[in-house]
Amino acid sequence: MRFARAKALSGALALLLCAASPAASAEPARVVLVRPSAADPSISEALIRIHGELVADGFDVELLGSPSASAPRPAMDDAGQLAGSAALIGLFLAPDGQAAELWVVDPRTNETLVRRIDTRGEAPEHIAEVLAVRAVELLRASQLELLMSSRRSAAPAAAPPPGEVSPQAPRPAERPLDPPRRTMWGVELGGGLLVSPGGIGPALLGVARLRVAPLAPIEARLSLAGLGTAPRVAGPQGSATVQQRFGLVELAALPWPELRLRPRFSAGLGVLHVAVDGEASWPYRGVHSAQWAFAADAGAGVELGIVRRLDVVVEAHALVAHPYPVVRFVETEAARVARPALLGSLSLVGWL
Repeated sequence: MRFARAKALSGALALLLCAASPAASAEPARVVLVRPSAADPSISEALIRIHGELVADGFDVELLGSPSASAPRPAMDDAGQLAGSAALIGLFLAPDGQAAELWVVDPRTNETLVRRIDTRGEAPEHIAEVLAVRAVELLRASQLELLMSSRRSAAPAAAPPPGEVSPQAPRPAERPLDPPRRTMWGVELGGGLLVSPGGIGPALLGVARLRVAPLAPIEARLSLAGLGTAPRVAGPQGSATVQQRFGLVELAALPWPELRLRPRFSAGLGVLHVAVDGEASWPYRGVHSAQWAFAADAGAGVELGIVRRLDVVVEAHALVAHPYPVVRFVETEAARVARPALLGSLSLVGWL
C-alpha cells in the first residue's frame, strides 16, 4: 500500500513540475517554497536545506513567506496568489509536534498532494535535518531529476585527466532514509496478572501477541497467555492447583494513532483452557481434570512510543468463559473460573 501511494505521489509531482517547466523552454523550472508565518525553527531550517538541494538539482527556487496564515491550506492559497504559475511546495509542523506535512500544489488546477513525515523518536537537534532529508527524498522520488536530464545531457561532462578519479561525495540529503517508526507487523511480549473473583487467587502469566496493522487506527492481534503460576484452592476435603491459559483473536481501535501517548480499545474471541490437579485427604482421592471453554474478551489501555519502533503498552481486560470451569471438592463448589476473569498486562511492542 505504501508503494502504491509513493508511486501515485511520484507521478503526480512529475506532471506538476513538468507543467511548471515547458519542454521547449531552456529556462529552469520555477519552484516556490512556502514558509508559514511564525514557523517553527526546525521548519525554517529544513526549508533552507531543501532550497539548497533543489537549486543544486537545477531548479529556479524562491522562498516565499505567508504572512497572513500559518495553517497549511490558507498559507498555500496565499502563496499561490503571489507565485503565479510556479509549483508550490510547503512544509508544516503538525499540531502535536510529532510530524510534519509536505504539501505540493499545482496553482493552475489547485490539485494538492499531502504527505506526512513522522519525526517521533528523533532528537530535537536532528528534526530539521530529518525533515529536509525525507522531504527531498520524496521530491526526488517523483523523478524531479529526470525533468533536468534532457538539459544536462546537452552539456557534455568534462572528462577527468588521465589517472585522476573524480570523487563522488554523497550529499547529506542522499543518505538512506531512516526506516519508518511503525510498520504493518509487530511482536508484543510481556506479563499479566489474571484474577477470577469467583474464588481463585491471582496468577502471573506470560503474554505474547502478534500484531498486524493494515490501517493506522485499526489493528488485528493474536494473543496467547499462559506458562504462569498456578494458584491453590482449598476445600473441606483437600486442595487443588489451577493452571489457566487462553488464546484470543482480537480487533483493536486506536482513535488517535498519531499521538505519542494513545488510547486503545479491543474486543476478542477465543478459547480458555483450565487444568486442575487435586489433592484430597483420606478416604477421598485427588484427580486431574482439564476443560476447554469458549472465551470472549473486552479491553482498554494506553500505548506510549518510547523510541523508534518500540512501544510500551498497559492494558486491562475482562474475560468471560462459557461454560465457565468450576473447581469442586466432592459435591462442594469451591471456585469458579472466568466468571469473569480480569487481566492487567504490561508489555513491549517491537515493530518489524
